[in-house]
Amino acid sequence: MEFRYDPGMERKKGADRARHIVAARGAEVLEARRRVLRRGSGAAIHDLRVATRRLQAALEVFGPRLPERPRRRLDRRARRIRRLLGPVRNTRVLRAMLRRLRVRPDSDESRLVALMVRRLGRPALRKRGAERRALPGIGKRVRSLVRGMARHPEGVPAPAGAALPGRVEAVSLAASMAGEGDPESMHRLRIAVKRYRYVLEVLAEAGSPSLEPSIRGAREVQRELGRLHDLDVLIEWVRDAVHVPAAAGFLRRLLRLRSRQAERALRRLARFHPAGVSRARRTAA
Repeated sequence: MEFRYDPGMERKKGADRARHIVAARGAEVLEARRRVLRRGSGAAIHDLRVATRRLQAALEVFGPRLPERPRRRLDRRARRIRRLLGPVRNTRVLRAMLRRLRVRPDSDESRLVALMVRRLGRPALRKRGAERRALPGIGKRVRSLVRGMARHPEGVPAPAGAALPGRVEAVSLAASMAGEGDPESMHRLRIAVKRYRYVLEVLAEAGSPSLEPSIRGAREVQRELGRLHDLDVLIEWVRDAVHVPAAAGFLRRLLRLRSRQAERALRRLARFHPAGVSRARRTAA
């Protein structure tokens, strides 16, 4: 039986709301996975990775009230899919970044960029063959959890925002350690902000619309940190993989770009204040 998400569930209240949200997030993952296997495009891969994170955020928010074994199995599978796609995503992003850089035609730098693009290759996920087997299915695990939620004797109650304080604390801690803007601390901050944002989105969907301003603020910070992370990945790859005379000058150029992007990210971070704990608790109470 194919899993199908019924949009009409959105009108239901109370205990059905959690099942609606988990079912909707599961449907997003399944559709994104189909697009990856059908097209293998960078956009499809990005959408699937985001969909797995959104699903895991819903499992985190409703976690204490979900059937334990199906929840853990679904969470592990979502994480595995995202991690399998990570190297493909990084290679596509690096290729795109290299091609966007302005270089003089027929210069040493242009030849270096062409060399790096060739070395990165053209990774792809196809519908047939080893790539398909490497991207595991997830539909059965989504169905198992949704059925388990439906069998719950009292339904799954609406969330009380219990997941949010931990995410706020994680962002605050990561932000306090990111003052110098070094790659490792900024990467940890990016992950913390991302997880905080996705939990906020689940709570907003579950009945806390007052969290929308906090979601927008987190999205803006995440965007700047994401650009910085992509530059850090490119810089690390150039250091490790390219050993030609022109690479030293190219690396200095990337480091200047990275310095400017780090300043932008830190300025955005200075205006960012994780919030929403008390609002979420009042709304869901």
